[in-house]
Amino acid sequence: MLHRLKHAAKELSLSERFLRQLIAEGRIPFYRLSPRTLRVDLDELRDYMRLIAEGPAKQTEGESEE
Repeated sequence: MLHRLKHAAKELSLSERFLRQLIAEGRIPFYRLSPRTLRVDLDELRDYMRLIAEGPAKQTEGESEE
């Protein structure tokens, strides 16, 4: 379901400004309904936040550090 940036920011305890920054940087998907209307999908945002929280992928045993 698509949500306004203000609502999505509140749901995820983020600032609306930060969400706009992520959109401007192309780091999160968004939907433009009109020239002034943006929406985001909370599930997509939660997935993104989960990936960020996990950090870089850990190396598996047997892989060499180069």
